[in-house]
Amino acid sequence: MKRRLFFLLCLVAIGVAVSAQELPPRESIMPEEYDPSEFPLWMRDLRRFEVVTVGTFPITYLFVSLIYDFSIYAANNFNTQYSLGSQRSSRDIGIIVGSAGAVSFILATIDLFINLNRRSSRELAGVD
Repeated sequence: MKRRLFFLLCLVAIGVAVSAQELPPRESIMPEEYDPSEFPLWMRDLRRFEVVTVGTFPITYLFVSLIYDFSIYAANNFNTQYSLGSQRSSRDIGIIVGSAGAVSFILATIDLFINLNRRSSRELAGVD
């Protein structure tokens, strides 16, 4: 009885696997690229601002963390009890994350102003 049930289950599994297969579609399934006129210019600027802010955050977190730890270490006369990364409370981590976020935001704002300035100078010169 067990062999028959196992054989029946194998037949059903093979039948399901065969029926689940499809022929590949005849037309291409590659997505089309975005048309530059598909999104407004302010939306592309906002997306770039977001990418720069989020992309620079890990790097700014690293540098802000090192600067913060070194400043604590130097403020305590280079006492080994306050060596780099040894004394971090949740308040310290909040300060580091907030500062890194602010620096990332400032860098993205600078990038936005640079791009807007370049675009306006190109428009004045008549170059597309």
